[in-house]
Amino acid sequence: MYKLKKGEITLIGSIAILFVVTLLFINNPSIKGEISEVLTSISPEIQVENEKKLKEVEEIYTLLYQENGFFEQVNNKLEEKNYFFQMLLAVYSNDDIRVKYILVNKDATESVQEDVKSIFYEVVEKNNLDSNSFNLKVGDNNDGPDW
Repeated sequence: MYKLKKGEITLIGSIAILFVVTLLFINNPSIKGEISEVLTSISPEIQVENEKKLKEVEEIYTLLYQENGFFEQVNNKLEEKNYFFQMLLAVYSNDDIRVKYILVNKDATESVQEDVKSIFYEVVEKNNLDSNSFNLKVGDNNDGPDW
């Protein structure tokens, strides 16, 4: 016979509590009413604008991440120059795309930052993108996202 350990009992108990709370939430008519009131109180103009912005962001992501697309080109060029990195991306609109490369194998000295930015904006130009749409930062492991 299988014997439950202390951690497994806690996990099973947590899952059971989560399940019960979920059932109560789903079956609570007052919560359903509040949610439907909020959804119906949003004006059709705002809904259309939100859908438009969502579609715009999806198109931007598709453009940037498609196979052989923008980020793949930038990443390949950076790796050719032995830059190893993590990338952070925040897309707010097609005019406000924030990118940060965090270098993991080099310090982000001023010359290294300029080299990475040069590579990045070279690919921006090659892809006929608006360089003013991008806010690019380069840092190293000691930096946070800071945008």
